[in-house]
Amino acid sequence: MNETQQMLDLLTASFPDITSLPPSEGRRLVDARVRAPANIDDVASTDDVLIEADDRSIAVRIYRPHEHDVDAAVTVFAHGGGFLHGSIASHDGFCRLWAKQTRSPVISVDYRLSPENGPLAGRDDMVAVVDWAHSTGLTAHGIVLAGDSSGGNVAASAGVVLRDRGASPVTGQVLIYPFLDPSMSSQSHHTRADGYFVTRALLAHYWRTHLGERFGERADDPTVAPLAVADLTGLPPTIVVTAGLDPLNDEGCEYARRLRVAGTTVLHRHFPDQFHGFLTIAGYGPARSATDILWNDIRALRRIDSKDCK
Repeated sequence: MNETQQMLDLLTASFPDITSLPPSEGRRLVDARVRAPANIDDVASTDDVLIEADDRSIAVRIYRPHEHDVDAAVTVFAHGGGFLHGSIASHDGFCRLWAKQTRSPVISVDYRLSPENGPLAGRDDMVAVVDWAHSTGLTAHGIVLAGDSSGGNVAASAGVVLRDRGASPVTGQVLIYPFLDPSMSSQSHHTRADGYFVTRALLAHYWRTHLGERFGERADDPTVAPLAVADLTGLPPTIVVTAGLDPLNDEGCEYARRLRVAGTTVLHRHFPDQFHGFLTIAGYGPARSATDILWNDIRALRRIDSKDCK
């Protein structure tokens, strides 16, 4: 049995079935699985900050690497978790590794989750953190918006809002198997519906919790579904990561295609034999190989030219 199948079997056996549970209980069960990372020393320091924005406070953690490229953009990162669970803690080790390997600061955002907050809360929190970072002078060399899974939705949506507002400080995007389409109508949602850890039923549960029982009717709402945004022009160079065993594979591929058609420089990294969530699993061999590629891509993001894109 290869390493990927072993990991899939382990995840399938150990991840709780939360699809029939109240959201609060599902969140409790999944977040209870989070463990402290083993790579604390990957960064020189971290700062936990509360950012005041309108009528709320947004918690962020700033990771500062030991070695800092003076011209590196700051990454503002949104964690995954189906809009329901996940936190700064769940992606702490990954953000430490990101800061170390890209030699740039990372700001991880503890954005508001569903169902307690409206479906635009995470996006608005991401925009507010970008504004704060820009106002404090942390972003002299630009901002990379990034996120995995539902965090990819948050990052992509924030990028569109910032573009539409004008004078966006965002110079790049990294969208890791992003969660983009409430209709769940692409072929991979059916061909990869079961057997690859994250299931179609779980994704439907996330969307329903995020958007309410009528979630299917919002598939063409660009405020919650980046795949429904009609105009993708003027967005910054973007890295899109997709996994072939992921139900979300096809919508990630389609978003990369539409960005490219709109004139955005796109680097699409596709891993055909991997599954949703693989990239952030510490100690998993295929994740180490894929992140080695990703770190190089991020370091070169501001220099990516169309001729380099796949």
